[in-house]
Amino acid sequence: MGDVSESVGSSSSLRRNRSFQRLVVAKVSNELSSAIGNVALPLIVLGMTASATLAGLVLFVSNAALIATQALGGALVDRHPPSLVLRLSSFAQAFGWALALTAILLPDAKFLPLLLLGAALAGGASGLDGPSEQALVKVIVPRDQLGWAAAVSQGREAGAGLIGGPVGGLLFSAGTVWALGAQIALNVVAGIFTPRSSSRATDLQPQSGYVVQLRDGFAFVWRQRGLRGVAIVAGLANLPIIVLPLTLIAYYQTRGEAPVAIGILATAFGAGVVAGALLAGPVSSRFRLGRLGSIALAAFALGQAAVVLTYPSLPITAAILLLSALPLPAFNAAISAYTVTVTPAPLMGRVTAASGVPGMLLMPVGALGGGLLFDHYGPVVPLVLSAMVAIATVVVMVSSSDLRLIPRLADLGEVVHEAPD
Repeated sequence: MGDVSESVGSSSSLRRNRSFQRLVVAKVSNELSSAIGNVALPLIVLGMTASATLAGLVLFVSNAALIATQALGGALVDRHPPSLVLRLSSFAQAFGWALALTAILLPDAKFLPLLLLGAALAGGASGLDGPSEQALVKVIVPRDQLGWAAAVSQGREAGAGLIGGPVGGLLFSAGTVWALGAQIALNVVAGIFTPRSSSRATDLQPQSGYVVQLRDGFAFVWRQRGLRGVAIVAGLANLPIIVLPLTLIAYYQTRGEAPVAIGILATAFGAGVVAGALLAGPVSSRFRLGRLGSIALAAFALGQAAVVLTYPSLPITAAILLLSALPLPAFNAAISAYTVTVTPAPLMGRVTAASGVPGMLLMPVGALGGGLLFDHYGPVVPLVLSAMVAIATVVVMVSSSDLRLIPRLADLGEVVHEAPD
């Protein structure tokens, strides 16, 4: 009964935490905008150029800008109030999508450069979301509620992703301008709802130069074996997360499937995340991160392998993607809560950025490579590559002592950090 009452108390406390609720609204709005773009943007490029390579190029530019900003922006979050950074990044994303909207209204020969610029600005600005969100969580959520907070955020963000796919397909069907217009509005909402930071000025004042602070964040991640292991596993897992959806979208679009149906397929994985998020709070706090990761990544890899055989059937493929996602929320919630728990507040932005960069390095490669492979070889080759990398991720996860040794969240403490002189 103690576990149940503690769980109920944590859940009700978070519901009364207005700053956290405002943060969730901001995160969900940005996530919904991204989910719409993940479906609508490739469809827009494919519809205007009939080239999966160009669709992959746009995603490559967006993801590359995201990685660059996240790598360099963690120290920016630590030097300024994270609420200010999140608000400005949300408005900058809205401006980027406004440029993309302008691009599709231009003659065909001129639309691509401006579209690339808009995608790069929106993607680059979104690289500041994660570090600033985590820095805010560190300030506004009590330590004993971090697991629940991560699970709540996971579930609601996954819900946004769940409806974002079909909404993106539906809006694209109504007209290419509608999808981008919705993304602009959602990013503006995120900027408006971003909560104010708690007054912890001493945590936000820079104690050294910008480059030194950046280096300090990466050094902290490298020294912490758990964070280092998570970064490596995430780096591998993000390749199939990009390659498989792009390949399926290009295949079904070429086959003539309705955009709404493609959007529903794109949300199948998100539907599994939403369902799994219902238990993510108590599960992420009760079991070791290594065990959660082994189960979650094994299910993910099995799903990737099965899609190689089932991709001709959209309904069967959607069902497999849904099932393969069920264990992931507990693992993701544990990673998020673990990072916030062990990281000192003055380093929160830099550590979030540094630990996320390795997980993003293969994303632009997957986007561009997936498009090239599809144009040259069809869907089978990129799908097989995606499955092989997913299987390799499981092998790394199971064999990593860095991850197996991470204790339960309840047994963790914050690492003492001394700022450089």
